[in-house]
Amino acid sequence: MGTDIEPVTITVDSRESRSGMLARLQRIPGVTVTQAELECADYSVGEDILGVERKSANDFCVSIMDGRIFGQIALIKAKFSHAVVLVEGNLRQVQSAIAPEALDGALSYIALLSGVQILQSHDADHTAALLHRMSLHVTHGLGYDIPLRAAKPKDDGSLHLYLIEGLPGVGPSLAKALLAHFKTPRAVFAATAADLSKVKGFGPKTVARIIEILGH
Repeated sequence: MGTDIEPVTITVDSRESRSGMLARLQRIPGVTVTQAELECADYSVGEDILGVERKSANDFCVSIMDGRIFGQIALIKAKFSHAVVLVEGNLRQVQSAIAPEALDGALSYIALLSGVQILQSHDADHTAALLHRMSLHVTHGLGYDIPLRAAKPKDDGSLHLYLIEGLPGVGPSLAKALLAHFKTPRAVFAATAADLSKVKGFGPKTVARIIEILGH
């Protein structure tokens, strides 16, 4: 591997200025940090590419109980192509009124059903390292090619869903909705913005991104 420092730019929400993360990121070679009042998320990379919501383990548990986390991840998912919730600290060591089953349910929902990725870090230094690594991947890639979706299904029905899930912002639930509405992947890929907007669950940003990728 080369020793050249690859530059990245990370935007930090102005409300994170007291967290100490700004200084940690600035100490990493190649990192340029900018500050802005972000519409959602605590950190962003690129133009609406990566949005990261950082939460301490304690705040994550509180945000589940008051429901705040679910609104936040909905906003991040709507704005960014890649949305991440980064939980800092050990969730099992938090003294909280939340039941373990509710905590596990929230983690499962975010990881599997919301379309938002969830990562955990040991401490603030680990958080900075993960933010840097994600920024490198967004900006420069891995440096080598890997299969984007290696495990291809065998049966036709699953393969149809697999094809549709390749569209930006489309997870399993939306893929099923698209296939139920249009009947075939060919019809999905031929759909206009007006056609896609008729499917429940598709906002204007997702529709615009799909149309852009399909080259309509």
